[in-house]
Amino acid sequence: MENVMILFNQTSGKDKGKELAEQFVDYAKEHGQTETHFLLEQVGPDCDSKKTVEKAKTENVDTLIFIGGDGTINHNVEDFKEELPHLTIGLLPGGTVNNMARVLGIPLKFEEAADIILGGATKKIDYGMINEKVIISTMTIGILADTAARISQEEKQKYGKIIFVKNFFKLLAKKKRYRLEIKTEKEHWQGKTQLVTVTMTNSVGGYTNFDDSASPDDGLFHLTILPKLNFFKMAFYLPKIILGKIYELPNINYMTASEIMIKSTDEKKVGTRVDGDPSEDLPVKMTVIKHGLTVFVPKSEK
Repeated sequence: MENVMILFNQTSGKDKGKELAEQFVDYAKEHGQTETHFLLEQVGPDCDSKKTVEKAKTENVDTLIFIGGDGTINHNVEDFKEELPHLTIGLLPGGTVNNMARVLGIPLKFEEAADIILGGATKKIDYGMINEKVIISTMTIGILADTAARISQEEKQKYGKIIFVKNFFKLLAKKKRYRLEIKTEKEHWQGKTQLVTVTMTNSVGGYTNFDDSASPDDGLFHLTILPKLNFFKMAFYLPKIILGKIYELPNINYMTASEIMIKSTDEKKVGTRVDGDPSEDLPVKMTVIKHGLTVFVPKSEK
């Protein structure tokens, strides 16, 4: 690391982004990075991302450090996607769920996460595109997306995961279903569903054993279609769910693909939720960018 840009967002997570950025600079210098040039840049809805990217190019930045959760990582990858082949990414978790950090074995404690970056081991992982937007972890359609859409950032910070559970059961009681058509390069599905989840890793909602067949560098989307939620049946199949074998459950449609097309067959507007934030309305085209990110990871994850 010669020229490092640390990106923080004061409007996400627990609003400690700038404090963590400054803390990382001090910690890195204490651990031998005395010749490294550090730049601190705030990102977010009130900031000019084009100026940030141009500054990184002008300053010959070789390393970006993202402070925040999956939503912040998503937005930073979106901003820098044209420059990613020349950059290495470090993650300092600071969000509510931190799917990506958990998947890569990056600790949630600051000093332990900082040590991963300073340790220098890297791994190439995938990200994806949903229309013209980025996806780094998870996309949901249906009851999970609608649940999250009803929760404000303030509620997320105040109540944590419990607010998701409360709103989920409220919507579940309404038995709402969605008419969709889904095409991949190999398969075609059409019907009613309560939940569609597309993952790029084995983790959903911070649960890191959702799908044991998925990995962040396999070049695939892992798509799960659940036509109808039945908690009695789910309880019966809980052992398989715990083992990460959701793809073995009956009445679930499971696909893997590098490209996916999804559209609503109703006239109603259907939204998506990507990496914890609202994203594109249907129809969407999704494409994997295989090994598009180079990320600092623990040596054991290489």
